[in-house]
Amino acid sequence: MLMKDEKLNSIVEFDLGNIAQFISFDLIKENKTRFVHINNYNKREGCTEKELVEKLIKSAPSKSVNIRSYSPNTMKGNKLIINKKLEDIKEILDIIKNNRAEGKYSIINENIDINDGGVSGVALGDILEFSPKDTPKCVDKDGICLLPREFGYNILEKIYGFKPEINFDPNYRVEFSIHPKRQGVDKRHTIIWEYEHYDNINYECKISWPNKFSRFIGDKAFGLLVADALGLQVPKTTVISRNVAPFTFGKSTGLYEKWIRTCPIVKEPGKYFTGDSWIDPFELMNNEENKGNEDVNIASILSQDSVEAVFSGASIVKKSMENDIIEGVSGKGDAFMIGEKNNHILPEAVIRGVKRLNNKIRSYYRYIGEVSIEWVYDGEHVWIVQLNQLKSKGNKNIIVEGNPLYYKEFDVSNSLDELRELIKNIKEKNIGIELIGNIGITSHYGDLLRLANIPSKLNRV
Repeated sequence: MLMKDEKLNSIVEFDLGNIAQFISFDLIKENKTRFVHINNYNKREGCTEKELVEKLIKSAPSKSVNIRSYSPNTMKGNKLIINKKLEDIKEILDIIKNNRAEGKYSIINENIDINDGGVSGVALGDILEFSPKDTPKCVDKDGICLLPREFGYNILEKIYGFKPEINFDPNYRVEFSIHPKRQGVDKRHTIIWEYEHYDNINYECKISWPNKFSRFIGDKAFGLLVADALGLQVPKTTVISRNVAPFTFGKSTGLYEKWIRTCPIVKEPGKYFTGDSWIDPFELMNNEENKGNEDVNIASILSQDSVEAVFSGASIVKKSMENDIIEGVSGKGDAFMIGEKNNHILPEAVIRGVKRLNNKIRSYYRYIGEVSIEWVYDGEHVWIVQLNQLKSKGNKNIIVEGNPLYYKEFDVSNSLDELRELIKNIKEKNIGIELIGNIGITSHYGDLLRLANIPSKLNRV
């Protein structure tokens, strides 16, 4: 069995990938190194432990190191000490000395900033799990982003411009991180931290959001990236994010006009601005932030190719086609989604187009489950402009199933904000809500109730 530092060395020796700069020290003899991987280091220099650690710190862009330890009998679960700098050299040397006294090897590696806009995670079998602002240990925590491996590669490449370099068979569990700026021994964007072989790997992958990564780039952007990775017609979209450099995905609609859309951290139906022509994004961001309840509410701004809106609407895509709901109006769908425009009888050609789209989405049910979409029909194609996962069951005029003590009526001539307030007041009281009005069950009124998981139904009048 290879030791931890032997594995890291083998990654370099056999060109399996890129690693963080590191030194490992023997557990018996002081000043005896096992492996040294420091950029521009000359092995003939004959450095002491202190000099080597100082060279590593100076070579690291972060000017800091982490200290790990292990023994042949305890390879995992040992203490990790992070972010030690040049002024901590005595403490670092004492840690190495104490590890040696306990019969443990020491690995000193450069500290790579986890807040640089990249992600860390694990690849195993057909799955890819990761989070921003964390180490590969993020997979032990709630809120990770879980994607089918190639699907995940596709999304990460669209965002960062490169595919993670994980050159291991699927039966290897590989801890990795990716970084916008080149890092490590080979100055590349992917760092491999650990690998381990497993037999009979077969895990089912179910995508779930919101998660930490969807919050990182914005809920709307994440849903559209998923739709794009599924091969759906997503208008060409540029995401201007707080956390990563601008990136573009989707297909050209053939129009040169641009929509501007706010992209909140989590979905807030009908709360934030969407415009059909470009305005000052900086002023927009400032104005929209004031609508939220958190310190930061908007993750990004979207610039999206305009679609010629002959018909627009929304659809709920269920496991069984007969339970799908398709609703819409002629022209733009903004007023329909906020309950200001009634649902229309759609032409057969539009319904056929949306059904084809729904069936394509349904073919990925094992990955994404039941979803809601917002769509625009331009006379030829049905474009998807929003994709959200359904967390609650509903059907036809039932928005969220349940057995409340009673249903409180809410007239949809009242605003979405008033519905938000009502939801807040009855949450956890086993009271349902009955929407009164001739609106779509797929409207933002329905979205709010689905997100809050409030037993609810629609009474069209």
